[in-house]
Amino acid sequence: MSIIPSRNALAAALLLTTGTASANYACPAPNDPRGGWLPEACVQAVCADCGVVETVSKTRADADATGIGAAAGAVAGGLIGNQIGQGRERTLATVIGAVGGGVAGHYGEKKLRGTARWEVAVKMDDGSRRTLSLDHDPGLKPGDKVRVSGETLVKH
Repeated sequence: MSIIPSRNALAAALLLTTGTASANYACPAPNDPRGGWLPEACVQAVCADCGVVETVSKTRADADATGIGAAAGAVAGGLIGNQIGQGRERTLATVIGAVGGGVAGHYGEKKLRGTARWEVAVKMDDGSRRTLSLDHDPGLKPGDKVRVSGETLVKH
């Protein structure tokens, strides 16, 4: 019988005195595409309302027309058309001017009464994407971390 301890006995003694045999392990990023098993210490609850801003773009939304623009355009177009030609030509020019002016006035009113909108695309932590349309400048830029609450965004 040998009094010199074996390597296995030395390793067991070392484990007993140090507590654990864990190595320093860096948890992978939550969006790591490699996937695979994660140690319990690395598992984090996914925030269903959290995400990262991908894009912010300002757009212009047309307003509903009230008919005032069409009426004003029709009158102006009719007056201008009435200045052209004589007889039947004048009547035809007046009608064409009124119709053209009405159409132009309708679309012009929609554009003039339109409002600015901000479209914000967010990649959610669960991998899905959401786009919110806001009536005010959210003060966000791509890369900002946000929480989506209904139709509002909160930077965090």
